[in-house]
This record gives sequence, C-alpha cells and structure tokens, in this order.
Amino acid sequence: MKLKQPDIRGFFSPSDEKPDFKPTPMMAQYLDVKARHKEYLLFYRMGDFYELFFDDAKIAASHLGIALTKRGKINDQEIPMCGVPVHSSQTYLSRLIKSGFKVAIAEQLEEKTKKIENKKGPKIFKRDVVKIITPGTILEDSLLESKSHNHLLSISVFRGDVSLAWIDMTTGSIKLQRIAGSKFKEDLLECMNKIEPGEIIISYEQIKLNFLKENLKSFEKIVTEVPPSFFDVQNNKEKIQDFFQSSRIESIGDLFDNDISATGALLNYLELTQKKNIPLVKNFEILNKNDYMQIDMFSEKSLEIFQKTDGEKRGSLIDVIDKTKTSAGGRLLREFLKTPLINKKEIKRRHNLAESFLSSFELLKRTTSLLSGLPDVERAMSRISANTKNPRDLAMLSLFIEKANNIFNELRESKNKILKELIPSEKILALASKMRNLIVGQIHEMPPINLNDGGVIKDGVDKKLDDLRNIKNLKKSEILEFQSKYALATDVNNLKIKFNNFHGYFIETTNKNSEKIKQCNAINFRLIQNTINTSRFQTEELKETSLEIERSESESIELETNIYEKICLEISNKSDCINILSKKISFIDVISNFSILSNEKGYVKPDLVDNVSIEIVNGRHPVVEDSLEKEGINFTPNDCFMNSKNGTWLMTGPNMAGKSTFLRQTAIIILLNQIGCFIPAESAKLSIFDKIFTRIGASDNLSQGMSTFMTEMVETSRIINEATSSSLVILDELGRGTSTEDGLAIARAVLEFIVKEIRCITLFATHYKELCVLSEKFKVIKPKTLQIKKWNEEIVFLYKVIDGISEGSFGIHVANLAGINESIVSRAKDVLKKTNKKESLALKDTKSFEFDKKKENKNYNEIVNLIKKLDLDDLSPKDSLDILYTIKKNYLS
Repeated sequence: MKLKQPDIRGFFSPSDEKPDFKPTPMMAQYLDVKARHKEYLLFYRMGDFYELFFDDAKIAASHLGIALTKRGKINDQEIPMCGVPVHSSQTYLSRLIKSGFKVAIAEQLEEKTKKIENKKGPKIFKRDVVKIITPGTILEDSLLESKSHNHLLSISVFRGDVSLAWIDMTTGSIKLQRIAGSKFKEDLLECMNKIEPGEIIISYEQIKLNFLKENLKSFEKIVTEVPPSFFDVQNNKEKIQDFFQSSRIESIGDLFDNDISATGALLNYLELTQKKNIPLVKNFEILNKNDYMQIDMFSEKSLEIFQKTDGEKRGSLIDVIDKTKTSAGGRLLREFLKTPLINKKEIKRRHNLAESFLSSFELLKRTTSLLSGLPDVERAMSRISANTKNPRDLAMLSLFIEKANNIFNELRESKNKILKELIPSEKILALASKMRNLIVGQIHEMPPINLNDGGVIKDGVDKKLDDLRNIKNLKKSEILEFQSKYALATDVNNLKIKFNNFHGYFIETTNKNSEKIKQCNAINFRLIQNTINTSRFQTEELKETSLEIERSESESIELETNIYEKICLEISNKSDCINILSKKISFIDVISNFSILSNEKGYVKPDLVDNVSIEIVNGRHPVVEDSLEKEGINFTPNDCFMNSKNGTWLMTGPNMAGKSTFLRQTAIIILLNQIGCFIPAESAKLSIFDKIFTRIGASDNLSQGMSTFMTEMVETSRIINEATSSSLVILDELGRGTSTEDGLAIARAVLEFIVKEIRCITLFATHYKELCVLSEKFKVIKPKTLQIKKWNEEIVFLYKVIDGISEGSFGIHVANLAGINESIVSRAKDVLKKTNKKESLALKDTKSFEFDKKKENKNYNEIVNLIKKLDLDDLSPKDSLDILYTIKKNYLS
C-alpha cells in the first residue's frame, strides 16, 4: 500500500488511492477509521493494547522507544506495528502530546455479546474514534501541569480588529478579549503571552496575514490550522445559542461578529475532538485589560514573575510565594499575578481577609491542614461531564465536598466576622451535601479507575445487579467444585481450572497427565489446546458455566454503567453548586497562603493612599531574600520614598552592588500589594498603580530579527507611548547597547521626556554619571547611589541605597570577583591609573584659568581645547566625557 509523505506537522497517513490488496476484516476496519483521521496518530484498541500501524507505528516506536514489530503482509511486505498497554497508555500519550503530535483514540464500542457478524470472516468488534487528544484539549490529569491552566485559544481577525477566545477544558470557562487600535499587533502578542495557550486554532486563510505570521512565530509548534467554516459568523450564532441553551445571542453577552467567529470556532473544534462528550462550560467572561494593572511581557520577564530568564521556574517569584495547598488554588494565584487589581476596595478586602487569618492563627493552621490533599474538583467535574467513565472522579468529588464542609464549619465557628463572608449560602451547602450523599450511598469509597472493570456500584443499590453478582459468585463456587470433581475422577491431583479471555474457563494439566484425562470415561473431556508444557481441556458443563459467568458479568457491568451514568448526569445538572464551592475554596487557599507568607517571612500589610507615592521602610526582594536565607545570609533591606516632588530617582553605582535587586524589589512590592498580598518590608504606604514597566538587563530577539539594542529601543518605545502619570517605570542601563555618544544622548532624551511629559514614578539606573547634571535642572530628579566601603585596594559592597552620585563603576573589582585572569586585572588597573592621572593633570591645568561667568562659553571652549592637547589616546569616549563633565561641574557652575 502506498503511503503519503509526512506533512508539515510530521504526520503520516494512508493515501486516498484504493489499495491493491485484499485486507483482513480487522485491517479493513482499521483503514476505514484511519482514512477519516489521517492527520492524527491512531491509537487503535485491540484487547488490552492500543495498536498503531504503518507509519503511525514507525513514528510512535521512534518517539516512545518501544519495539517496532510486524503484523500480516501487504503485497509481500510486512505491516509495521507497535503497541502500548491500555493501563499505562497515559504515560505514552503524554510523551507524544508533548512532542507536538495529536492522537485519535479508537475504542471497542461493543461488549463481547454484541460483536459485528462479518459475512465472509470471523466476528470482530466494532471500533471507532471516541475522542481526539490535542495539546489544547487534554482532560487527563497525568498529561497536565496541576497548577497551570491549559488553554485552547482561537483567534479571529476582521478589518484590523482581533478577537481572542480561549477555554481551559479542565475548568470549563470561556474568556474573550478584543484588541483594536493602532497598537493591535503588539497587543496581540501581549495577550497571547498572558493566556499561555497550549494550542492555538486559526483559519488557514487568516494565518497568511503578515502580522499574524510574525506574532505566531514563537507559537508555531502549537498552531493548528482549521477550515474557514469553523469561523463562519452565521453558523456560529446558532452554535453558541444552542451550546448555552439561549434563544438570543444578546443574552450571552454583547458580542460583535468577530467575537462570535472566535467563540464559535472554539466550540466547533471541541465538537471535532471531543465528539459528543464536551465538558460543561460554566462561565463566559468578556475581559477588558483596563480593569487590571497592566504588566507587559518584557516587564514580566524582567521581574522573573513566572520563570527566570533561563526558563526555570525554580527561583521565580511564584516559586517563592506559592504555598497554596490545592491545584486550583495554585492556578488562581497565577491568575492573580497575571491580572493584579486596580480596584482599591477589592485590594483592601483581600488584605483584611489575610489579616483576619493571621489574627486567628489556630484557625489558619486548621484551615491549611484541611486544604492539604484536597482533590482537584474543577478537573474532576470536567471529566465527569465529559463522560470519561472514571469512577474515581466521583470519589474525588465526594471527598472534596466533605473536606470543604469541614473548612466552612471552621470558619462558621470562628469569632471573626470578616472570614464568615467566605462561607457559601446554606442553599449551596445543602445541595452539595445532597450530591455527596448520592455518591456515598451508591458508589464504593475506592472504586476501580475503569468503569468496565465492574465493582463500582455498592451492593443493595439495585436488586437486579445484586442477583447478577450472586449468579457470578454462585457459578464461581461451582467451578471450584468442578475442579475437585475432575481431579478425583482422573486421579490427577495437580489438575487446575484457569481462565483467559479467549477460552473462558478451562482445565489445564501437564502433558505427562494428559493421557489420564483423555482415558477418563466418567466425564467427556474435550482437548482444546496443546502448549509446550501443558494440555488444556473443556467439558460441556464447564463451558456452560463459563458462559453464564461471562453473561452475568457483561450484564452487571452494563447495569452498573447505566446507574453510574444517571448519577453523573444528576451531578452535572447541578454543577453550578460545585463550581461555587470550588471558587470559594481556591480563594481561601490563596488568601491563607498570603497569611502564611506574612507569618513565615515577616511580610506586612501596607496602607493604601490616594496620592501617587511610594513609602517603603526596609523593603526586601522576596526571591533574593529566600535564596540568601538558604545560605544563612541576611538580606540588606532598603527604604524607598517617592512622590510627586521626588518622583524620579537617578541611580548610579557599580554593578554587583545591588542596584538591579533594588529596582526589581520595588516593582515586586507594588505587584504583591495589588494582588492583595502582604509585602516584604517593615512598613509601607502605597498608592495604586495602573501599569508597571521595567526595562532591566540586556536581551535580544533574534527570531524576530532584532538586535539587543533594537529590542531595548522597542521596549523603551512601548513604555514612552503607554505609561501614564499613575504608572511605575523602571529603566536600567538605557542606551548601553550602542555607542557611548548615542547611548548617552538617548538616555538623556528619554529621561527628560519622562520627567516633563509623563511625570510618573520612575527609577532610572545608569552608568552615565553625566545625566546627574539634570538634577539641577529638574528638582524632581534625585541622584541616588549604592553605598560602598574601601578597604586597602578592595571594594566592599554594602547594598545600601544612599543619596549622591557614584564615584565610579568599579568594573575592575567586579572582573576580579568574577575570576578574570590576574594579569588582565593587573593591566586594567595600570590603564585606569594612567587615565586617572591624565584626568588630574587636566584638572590641575584648568585651575590656572580665571573664569568669568559672563564668558562661560568662551572659557568652556578653552578648557575643551586644552584637553584635546593632552595625551588621551588611551581614554575611551566615555572617560573623556567623564573628564569634561567633572571640569564643567567643578569650575563652570
């Protein structure tokens, strides 16, 4: 059979040409299923294994490291095949999904008693695809990160406007955001970065748009192209109305055509991949970015909120502050960090709740203890509503309701009135208890993972089920009697009755005793199979009993399935109740997490003020502090007092002295405050900021064709264009990516623009000491530096922010600390001494001038001419500028 070459996604599939061979009935069925799912790897259920054939098998064997075998022949060539056990398939699926593949799961759709009769061949099971697993449609816990969302994102573009709709299938919530205006291209990338999609679906017509191509470059491995019909507005109106069971689209939300396209495309893709088993969607929310404090992706990376610059989560802000006990709580904390509040009332509410837990410390300890081990009910409910047939999900739901009730009881008994608002209504609690009683009354406490294994429903729930189980147990007792009877009749003591899926129950003995059984006249033993060491027999009574057991098992499982599905349906119809409980518990988890941080790390509740200002006493960087504590080192705290009168700090100082740490800690303290968390400081008074912009450290974006300096300028441009008087702006080493002259000019121009036009709280760190002259022109600018101590020829960093201008950058000292070759360090010191000597000479010579301030320009030009005559060949342009600046500051002011 001819096979297609792999397409761009790396998939192989049979060609559309008719095969020039006659397949077996099973292979004919496989080819039919595969022909309808060409773009996916097909996991084809055969007994206890999922089998893969042809190039699917080659791909899977290569990526999974499993044996590639053969099955049958086509035109004298053997068919490649590999397989994975059903019970451990999740591990293999996880690896394939993470490698970027999409997998179609074909199951046996009928029990043994309902096989399809093939006219010219043996009986085979009916099989077909029951779901398709793609990176954005995963429901299985083993394939997901417990504390992160897995979003499927849909993008629709119309006349320059963009609508994004996304869903986490495991939590059942659709969100929508619109992007418009002149900055929509940049905003699209920002929004996608916030969403963190697991998969992006887009029309294969719209993906040709140049700006989408550019923005999707970093996401290309998770982009799935779908037909334009998925985005059809008219069809999607009906789709959305039917899905949300609404007679009018307006009742769902104020949706534009572009919104309908994006949202409907999500639903179409869910239908394609989940067939008829789409999880319940509990919420639909239209987001407006102006409702939250904005932190762009560059600032998020600079502050290392979710991961360090090297991509590691360990050592990031969330790694340090996430003490949540539940998976849903961890996901909510992540949402808090992505969408900090600007609503002062809600920030205060969170602060007060965290403070209330702190003041009731025993309650806090009991609550966090009860939160530990709480099941992830959001994802369990999604699987229940998606009919995944895992009875453990019901057991998880029952346990969740029980432990949640215990938590609410603790809050109810507390004397703290503020914490009582976290308790749901009595109606919700009563409904949840009713659901738990339904589960406890009918489902075993620890049921099997697979519904088809049986033993899910308790005895006494259904009389017919009990009768079927009794038949099975009775007949199994008969089989034990048969074994004793046959052993006695044949005089073969080691005769055993065994079971397998092919023969059912059968008699097995060694080949040595086979003749004794054959010669037995009292019972008619029929030989059914010989193996190397054993012989297998059957009798009519054993065969009949085996069939009765098989029938009773099949009927009991079918009956259990019906009872189970009725329970799941009743629970799904009341899922809003569990959704409310889950949100309450997740919020309690995050708030109690804030209280734990405060208790363990000395975080304090800040006061919120109206005027734009920062007053932080002994502030600390939470991540650096945590790292130093592990080494037994104390963090050096710093104050930060800024308002409209001194709203710009111009910070000079050496590298390694703690400048970047101070910049980041100020931004992080503001961020923590606005998610409702206490802050690492002795005390603080903070206003509400609408945006945080940070430009710290050098980086490039070579995939987009941008150098380090171009990236720096793009980020700076965004800050200048979008910052307001209520924003916090942090710029570190602006202009260092180009020549000294250009860099100094740009840094000065940007600083002047911020001071004169934007007038926001700004921390501006630089090695250009020449900029400090601006503090004389603009009183709002305050020169700051990091305190150092000289000891012999060594420099000791004290990590303390003080008033003033740095004496130098102390780069040679840092080079020495970094382990640069001693000869290089020594040579650098010689060059520096020569430079300093020439600067002193220049200053000495200029003292002979008698300056007339009225002739300042003339005198300044004379000084410049004098310096040009000096031997400055070894000086860099920056050092020359340093000399000029010093002369002007000391002798012309």
